[in-house]
Amino acid sequence: MTRIDPNLAVATWLAPVQPALPERPVRPETSAEASDLWRILWRRKTLVIGTALLLALLALTYALLTPSLYTATAQILIDPRDRQVVSNDVNPGTLSPDGGIAQVESQVKVIESDAVLGRAVAQTGLETEPGFGAPRNLWLTRTVATLRALVTGPQPERKVDAQGRALAQLRRKLAVKRADKVFVIDVIVTTEDPDLSAKIVNAIATAYLTDQTEARADAARRAAGDLRGRLDELRQAVNVADKKLEDYKARAGLITASGRLVNEQQLTDLNTRLVAAQARTADAQARLQGIRDARGRAVGAGAMPEAVQSAAIDRLRGQYAELAAKEADLRTNLGERHPFIAAVRTQMQDVRRLIDAELNRIAGAAETEAHRAQANERTLTAELTRLRQQAAVNSQSSVQLRELEREVEAARSVYNAFLVRAREIKEQSSIDSSNARIITAARPPEDPSWPPRLILIAAALFGGIGLGAGLALMRQYLAPTVLSPRQLERISNAPVVAVLPGLRPRGANATAAGITLDHLAATAGSLGRSLVLMVTSGESDQKRRRAVIGLLAAVAVGRGDRVLLVDADLRGYGASAGGLLDVLRGEQSLNAVTDTDSKSGARRVGLGDTSKPVREALTVDNVERFVAGVKARFELVIVDGGVLSENLRLGPLANAADRVLMVACNGATRQRDLIDLVDSSEALGRPISGSLFLTRRRA
Repeated sequence: MTRIDPNLAVATWLAPVQPALPERPVRPETSAEASDLWRILWRRKTLVIGTALLLALLALTYALLTPSLYTATAQILIDPRDRQVVSNDVNPGTLSPDGGIAQVESQVKVIESDAVLGRAVAQTGLETEPGFGAPRNLWLTRTVATLRALVTGPQPERKVDAQGRALAQLRRKLAVKRADKVFVIDVIVTTEDPDLSAKIVNAIATAYLTDQTEARADAARRAAGDLRGRLDELRQAVNVADKKLEDYKARAGLITASGRLVNEQQLTDLNTRLVAAQARTADAQARLQGIRDARGRAVGAGAMPEAVQSAAIDRLRGQYAELAAKEADLRTNLGERHPFIAAVRTQMQDVRRLIDAELNRIAGAAETEAHRAQANERTLTAELTRLRQQAAVNSQSSVQLRELEREVEAARSVYNAFLVRAREIKEQSSIDSSNARIITAARPPEDPSWPPRLILIAAALFGGIGLGAGLALMRQYLAPTVLSPRQLERISNAPVVAVLPGLRPRGANATAAGITLDHLAATAGSLGRSLVLMVTSGESDQKRRRAVIGLLAAVAVGRGDRVLLVDADLRGYGASAGGLLDVLRGEQSLNAVTDTDSKSGARRVGLGDTSKPVREALTVDNVERFVAGVKARFELVIVDGGVLSENLRLGPLANAADRVLMVACNGATRQRDLIDLVDSSEALGRPISGSLFLTRRRA
């Protein structure tokens, strides 16, 4: 059983996968596979070129019918490190690199949000713009709506949300992109109006910055409101702590003045007074002792102690010294017993009595002062002892007092911090600390961004060539055709007698046809005798087969041979005038059914009456008698065997023929048809003797 030659069908797919090594020569099969590939594409060039032209035409139609689109772009720089206008900002901007990239990525979603796009829609008035908020009044839309109403009936009218429609359309025309490792965002809008594209892009960029500013201000206001609500609680907590502290002081008797307990101040003051009292007591006692010592001394004996020095004592001592000096003078001048001396001595005794009396008075005063100082010291000592005892008691209460004071101080510190922070945040609400700005504003584009007509047409052309080549190869793969004489020989197991570049009886075609006839006559051993030749082909080569029969007949007639053409294609419709079947049945003679072919000049016999059973006509005896008769009258008998695989009843006629010639066309004849012909001829006992290979597809 002959099989389909897979070289052509598979070579195209396997050749690129198996590159030849440099040190090894290229195999003949590789060259044949490459040539087969180009032969497939060349033979199916109409499909390749037609597909390319069709796609190019579709691309051109699309480019001409599609309205031009204009793209406008604006660039926004978003620095994740916000401007530190104040030290305690509500929105701190210190981020890691990964956190900054994530923040910028989140800003892409913010730009695409309804908050930003809604501002841009309101700013540019897209609610009333055709194609955005207002639908376009297109004939196609109206037609679809009318057909829908006819099919489903009238639908209730719904209120149109112009802003929602404008947002949906804007999202379809918007693209927000960020390049890798940069903090720059590209805002891209594509519409049919260049001015509108630039207007929308700038509006989106401005709306984004405004939204960021208001979002930060709103965050500051919310924080300030939260802090103000917390301040009331903290203020109440401070008041409660103060009241608790004062109540405890009142219960424990801890009275303070100038930030200190009164008991502590009294203890300090009393201690100071006690030290002073002790000093005064010691001074009084020392003075009293000095006075006592002075009372036993002689009036003129040395200096008087400081404690007994007074003006009266000094005056009396002066008088006494004068009287003593006067007594010494009188005693020297008048003697011991003079009355004046006695009088002076009497005065001296009076002065002494006065000095003693003054000393006694001073001693009494000093003693009184010493007693008073001792009494004061005792009083202060007792009071100090009492205060010390009370201070010991207060020390136990001071532990709880200090705890309460710390609570008051902590509550007051928190309250002060919240109060200061609330004031700062309130002032920050009017300060924009975001570090985003528009670095490139959009301008109306001059050239349309879509459709790129030349690129589309070129891409469609090259894509069509590739698609056509793929379709051609796929078609060849699904239904392989014969592409070369060598391949035809492998399929038919018979030599290719000749290659016909055309089918007209002139030039190279006539030469090739003559060589074919000579070769068949020589291989059949019928040189100088008549040759019966049956010609068959596949179903798709019916016209080419008949053209080849006419060419062979014309060449043979031109060489002076008597030629008979016999139509034995049982699939055709026979004529009632008579033909081959009638001759085989013996109903008519050969002369009666023979006429002259106007194109080749040969004699011709039709198929005959097919309404009667064909089996009765195509018997071995009838066929042999017919063949013997025509051989006696004609040098060349060409039998049109049609598609032999479908005309198996021609077996006796095929066996009687000298040669069976198969016709195939380059790139048109399917290998499956040829295999069926070869199998059928072998089954009939008459293998294919040779093949004619047509290089042109038209007959």
